Formats: sequence, C-alpha cells, structure tokens
Amino acid sequence: MSESALELVGRLRAAVYDRPVNQTDPGAQTRVASIATSLRSRVLSGELSQGDHMPSVRELARLNGVSAFTAARVYDLLVAEGLVDARRGSGYFVSDSARVLKGHAPAGPEALADSIWSLRRDYDSRLVRLDAGCGWLPAGWLFGDGVRTALKKVARRPAAYVGRYGSPYGLRSLRRYLVTRLAQCEIDCSEDQIVLTQGASQALELCVGTLTHPGDAVLVDDPCYPHLLEMLRRRGVRPVGVPRTASGPDVQALQASVSRLNARVFFTNTTFHNPTGTTTSPQVAHEILMTARARDLTIVEDDIFAELAPERPSSLASLDALQRVIYIGSFSKTIAPNLRVGFIAASGVLAEQLASLKSVLALSSSELTEQIVLSILTGGRHRTHLEALRRRLANNYAQVFRRFAGAGATVEFRGGGLFLWARLPTRLSPPEIVQLAKSRGILLAPGHMFRPESQATDHFRFNVAYAHDELLYGFIKSLPP
Repeated sequence: MSESALELVGRLRAAVYDRPVNQTDPGAQTRVASIATSLRSRVLSGELSQGDHMPSVRELARLNGVSAFTAARVYDLLVAEGLVDARRGSGYFVSDSARVLKGHAPAGPEALADSIWSLRRDYDSRLVRLDAGCGWLPAGWLFGDGVRTALKKVARRPAAYVGRYGSPYGLRSLRRYLVTRLAQCEIDCSEDQIVLTQGASQALELCVGTLTHPGDAVLVDDPCYPHLLEMLRRRGVRPVGVPRTASGPDVQALQASVSRLNARVFFTNTTFHNPTGTTTSPQVAHEILMTARARDLTIVEDDIFAELAPERPSSLASLDALQRVIYIGSFSKTIAPNLRVGFIAASGVLAEQLASLKSVLALSSSELTEQIVLSILTGGRHRTHLEALRRRLANNYAQVFRRFAGAGATVEFRGGGLFLWARLPTRLSPPEIVQLAKSRGILLAPGHMFRPESQATDHFRFNVAYAHDELLYGFIKSLPP
C-alpha cells in the first residue's frame, strides 16, 4: 500500500472509527448514516480531495467494525449524492463533482411555503426568531404520531397502488369514506361527486381553471387568501373584493358587485376565515345563496378550517345541496401540511369537469398519500387529536386576543381559529413596522398582501399559534405611539 493510501486510511480511522455512534440512544443514526455523514463532511470540507482513492469496501468495513454489506451501503449513498465515483475494477474515488457541491452548499434553511412565501423568500430564514404571520400550525400541534402509525400500516399492505397513476378522481376508498364524513355535516353527495386533490391549493386552481376565463371579473372576500389572488391574476382574471364583516361577506356589497360586473363566480372562505378569523353566520349564508340563485352565481366555498371549529356551523354547501356551491376541504391544517391531500365536492357534472382538468394538469393525485390519510382517518385516534387541537387553539386565541388588547393593539373581529386581523398601536407605516420587526427577528404578514388589488391597509395577519410569545408582545409595547 502506498504512503498516500496509508495516510488516507489513517485519516478515515481517526475520523470515523474512533467516533462510535451511541447505540443506546433511540434517536441515534444508523451505522450507515453515521459513516456516510463523517465521510461526506470530510469531502465537503476539502480534507478529502477530488480524485483521492477511497478504501475498499472490505477495508471500510474493517475500520468501522461493520459488515461488508453495510460498508457497501455507505458507498451507495455517497455515489448517489455525487460525492464519490465508483470505477469498475479500480474502486471508489472522491468525485470531481464534489467541488461543485462544495461551492454551492446552501446558506441556510429554505423559506417555507405558504400564502406569504413571496415575503419570506427575500428574508434570511436564519434570522427569523418568530414567524408571527405564517399560515400553519406548529409541528408539535399536528398529528405526527398518527402519521407515523399510518406509514407503518400502509407499508405492510400490498403495493398495487404504487405501480399505477390512479383515477383522476382520486382513491375510491377515501372518496367513499368522505361521503359518510360529509353526510355528518349535512352535505349529501356520492363518491363520483368528490375529486381528491393535492391539497386545497390544487382544488382552488382547478376551480379557477374550470369556472373562469381571461378577462372575467371574479368576486372574492376582502381581505382574502393571497395564493388565490395570484392564481386569478395569472389566469388573466380580475379579483374584485367583497368586504368581510363580523358575520361573513357583506351581502349588499356582493349583490351590487354581481349586478355591476355581471360576475358569475364568488370565492369565499366560510369557517375561521383567513385572515380575519370570522365565520359566516347562517343568516348571511342564506342571503348569499338567495343571491346566487337569483343572479346565476356559482360559489366556491373554501372551508379548510372547518375541523378546527368546536361546533361546525352550517356550510353553504349543506344549505345548497351542491347545486350552486362547490365545496373545498383539506387535511393539511389538522394532520400534516406536506401530505398534500384535499378534496372538492360538487355536482356530478362539475366534478367530471374538475377531474378532467386535473387529469390534463397532473394525470392524478398521489394514491399513496391518500392511503396514508385514509389510514389516519379510520385509525381511531384522529377524533381525540382534533378535540385536543381545538382546545389548544381556542386557548391560544383567547390569550393572544387579551394580550393584544393589553398592549394597545386593535383586533378587528372577535372570531376564532388560527388568525387575528389586527392593527398595531403606532404612527409608523406598515412598511416601517415590517422592517422594524425584521430587525428584531420577527416576520409579520402585512395586510396589503391579502387585499384583491393590494390596497393599502394598516392591518396585519397574526397566527395565534405563534403570536402568543413574549418577543412579539414586547415588540408591540415598544412601538412608538
């Protein structure tokens, strides 16, 4: 063995073998991951240079006290990552591409995506101490145990659903389950009236693509979910706001806009509205449906926060029997956002049109993730998870509402759910407040992002699951009057 090879083996012995993994720790990495991590760090740091000859599989196994199979798996990982080259008959070498990977190492965590992603992506996420206006629940509030159990259960089943695209309507067994679940909410439909989607965002996108045309004026809540506004704009559609009140959309403003613009579609968020936290009352819901029937208006009811309500209010879809209402739901807010499973319930004709567009845009949704969601929903513990989540959210809402009032902030509506729509007690402009908050490590969601025409407003959206934090309360109290 040459001197350089001996030196390399010595470095590997010191770097890897002399740093054993704590096998008694249930969270410890496997030996494969541990050895690969050590080698990876030395390649990326430059300690192991491009072209260096790596130890053979047998030598790597001997140095680390593992089997040849385990050592081979280490190299499989590093080859797959582009850090090591496997040369037939010669062995393993540090890859030339390692230099490229080293030069383009990520600077920090990527910005998480939600309705204010465009603001978040321009800010160094390593400096964020509190994301006070985000649109998701903390990881610890979600149903992580249920997801882990479902993953194990689904993995033990026959894998027929892995080897196919699936129906554009989505997994039949989940749609069949949703028929009974929706019936409990007084929404009667068949499984052929349900289209599963990749989250509620795809559901909205399908509705936009099916119901609107470039040049249309489409009615939306004001304020509104920013991602929907961007979908409409990219479609060439003009979103027109219907002011939000404490009991839901302003019906007189809705009627006036329908008459003035000849609008044919209205997108509205019913329960625990994003971003105001309000819920549409039964009286307002009845008046909206009367307007829809009189003016030939189709309503897209985004009701993704319904499961967060202690008592589910009557939905537009339940009052209308899916004649003029398209109903959107999701499991992202209560189970896990990255499962990306939502659904649309509509009339049979509209469901067919929505499924047809889905097949053009994406062929189908993921039956694998739909199997996981079905396993969670039928596993017996989802209901108790929801009950605990609702109590925790209601408690945070009450505390944040009280603390905001004590700090001089003005909450526009006493609603519920995840969001507060509030003004801060200062003469500073919203852009000045945003920049000052950034300097303290606080990321805010300014209200203009939620307005149909980005109109100026001194409101901000706050997520009560994150806003109950002394850092934010201290910031509010420190603002100049």
